[in-house]
Amino acid sequence: MLTWLRTSSGPKILAELVSQSTEITHASLDALSQDYNSTHHFRKLLVATGVLPERNENLARLESWSAGVLTRLPQHQMKIIGPFAEWQIIRDARRRSSRGRYTTNAATSDRRDIRAAIDFLNWLDDKQLDLSAAGQEDLDLWLTTHPTRRRSIGAFIRWAGARRLTSKMALTAERTGLPTQFITETALNEQLKRCLNDDQLPLDVRIAGALIRLYGLPVVRLVELTTDRFERTGDDGYLTIDRNPVLLPPKLALLIQEQIARPTVRSMLRPPQDGRPTYLFPGVPAHRPITAQRIVNKLRQQGLEVISARNTAMLEAVADLPPIVISDLFGVSAGSAHRWARFAQDSWTDYLAACSNDEVGSPEGP
Repeated sequence: MLTWLRTSSGPKILAELVSQSTEITHASLDALSQDYNSTHHFRKLLVATGVLPERNENLARLESWSAGVLTRLPQHQMKIIGPFAEWQIIRDARRRSSRGRYTTNAATSDRRDIRAAIDFLNWLDDKQLDLSAAGQEDLDLWLTTHPTRRRSIGAFIRWAGARRLTSKMALTAERTGLPTQFITETALNEQLKRCLNDDQLPLDVRIAGALIRLYGLPVVRLVELTTDRFERTGDDGYLTIDRNPVLLPPKLALLIQEQIARPTVRSMLRPPQDGRPTYLFPGVPAHRPITAQRIVNKLRQQGLEVISARNTAMLEAVADLPPIVISDLFGVSAGSAHRWARFAQDSWTDYLAACSNDEVGSPEGP
């Protein structure tokens, strides 16, 4: 506590709020300068101790950022970007947040969509063109100089076209890139054995690494797992992934049970009587999950890659199970499961064709 009083900006923020003689709310904190290492962390402490109600910070920061960006736009752009940001981007973000699925990556993508729309209108202004007068050739020309904005500008072009702000532009479909990073089946199994048996690895690394290699879980969903999703019935352990309880290997069930039993910093938790489940991978404060990037970094420090292992695990799964089962079991969309199945089938067909060609072209043996 003494160290916090001497070195942290938190006491100064608290003193400033108290001096206002008003109730401390999220709005009063929003009015202060938003610095991650001071205001943001101080807000997390107030939420953790129950002084402030919990809210989706990704959504709140998107709303605050959007409001600041819109005020700096010229009036003719504000008339277009304002409704697009509020009724297309932010409304959809609120809907996803209400379902508990609005992540940091989603908020970053939404900000990128708004920036792309602003950049496109700025480019049209430089060309002395109105959005209503711009044509397909103008969009294609902009994309040649902004190739990395292709995916981001799509939301704005579709929104503008649906509202007849432009009728001459359409974004051609872009073929989704196929996965390219894989490891061998042997390497995947060896890494899984290491996660289950190596006591020298940190406990959270062992659990995260095993879940990725067994069920192909993306890290952004992994960190959202709560302890109430784990259930022990006799000698068996189950973990509910999406909506379905999955039977765990006995060693992994024991690791998860040990992780749940580990003590956390109680002062960082919300009062236990609030009935909220705690996270399987708690962060700081412990009432929030660890960040996905932190898990990725910890896995890589132990020589456990994430993307290549997950891709290989998905490929193994779709070779044994129908896409609809993969969708329900792993919590991926049905379209994504079918794309993985087609990719696996095409890869296997190419492999058999290559083997057949080798056999035809090779000389006969004795």
